[in-house]
Amino acid sequence: MGKNIIDTYINKRKERLTRKLRKHQAFSDWWYCIVNAKKYKDVPLLKRINMYIHGFNSDAYVNYNLSKNNYKDYLNENQRWKSRDINGEYNIVLDDKRLFYETFSSHIKIPKTVLYIKHNVITDYETQKEINVEDILDYIKKYKGLAFRPTNSGGGKFVSVVIYKNGKYDVNGKELDKKDTIEFLKTQCDDIVTEYVFQHEYSANIFSGSVNTIRIVTAQMQNGECIIPIALHRFGTEKSKPVDNACSGGIFAVIDIETGKIGPCKSYLTDDIYYNHPDTGAKIDGVVVPNWNEVKNKILQVAKKFPYIKFVAWDIVVTDDGITVIEGNTSTGFGFFQMFEPAKNSLIGKFYKENGIF
Repeated sequence: MGKNIIDTYINKRKERLTRKLRKHQAFSDWWYCIVNAKKYKDVPLLKRINMYIHGFNSDAYVNYNLSKNNYKDYLNENQRWKSRDINGEYNIVLDDKRLFYETFSSHIKIPKTVLYIKHNVITDYETQKEINVEDILDYIKKYKGLAFRPTNSGGGKFVSVVIYKNGKYDVNGKELDKKDTIEFLKTQCDDIVTEYVFQHEYSANIFSGSVNTIRIVTAQMQNGECIIPIALHRFGTEKSKPVDNACSGGIFAVIDIETGKIGPCKSYLTDDIYYNHPDTGAKIDGVVVPNWNEVKNKILQVAKKFPYIKFVAWDIVVTDDGITVIEGNTSTGFGFFQMFEPAKNSLIGKFYKENGIF
């Protein structure tokens, strides 16, 4: 009886907080997508308002070329937020980096968790012993590199990378001496720290300033089939490094699901189409992801073991000895793939429709 009362109280608190957050999100959308949409300031105000009414950010008007295309063919931002509820209570498995590691690391390779930092307290993950900030340098040398990721954040936000090579420290692409590296490490206050993933040569040849990830979506259909409806390759740039995050200036391309062939890239920041990398000049369009069938089969094999997690947006890296999963996400940004074609009538659109997203 006592537990039931507590659970009821917690659920009511959750409902109130959810309503509060949604009101805040609505105001935030209005402000940033209509009033203060500097990036798309050339979109007339009335068009911005019209986009907002139909559930789109004003950038969709430009990115989806809605002056010519029909907005009804596209998934909107309201549906994206709604899609986060597909997994229900199992979202926590994907949202919490430590729980994600504990759940999936026995099924697929995930960067080893080395340390975690909470309120500036640094703890060795295996021994559970506290260490000093200077001790992190020993771990960096041991693993040749570490990635610092906020425990509860996605999209590459606030990720930092420290690599040790030839007796020198590289921090987010900048060479620092030992003293300055320690000062930088002191700023990391709430992170999960993993070994750095060294990517396959095909990817490093295109751009080596970031680990260039592949976003592979797995979806559990109502007929029991587990499918990959969409896959995209992201590449960092000089603007985005040390990550490949598109909002920071990274570029992205659709991967042909059958062949693993990468198409031309697009960017959130420009209207250009990139057949070659804008900084290195390396060819992207037409490059085939190595061992693509093995990549697909491995991801599907793992996803099928968790049928109650209906949707996962996996971020993976192809390495010399297979694949490594960086993280899993409860939803995926529609802007990525809809800049190439509308998605409502695609496979991923079918999945969303089955789950009541539209």
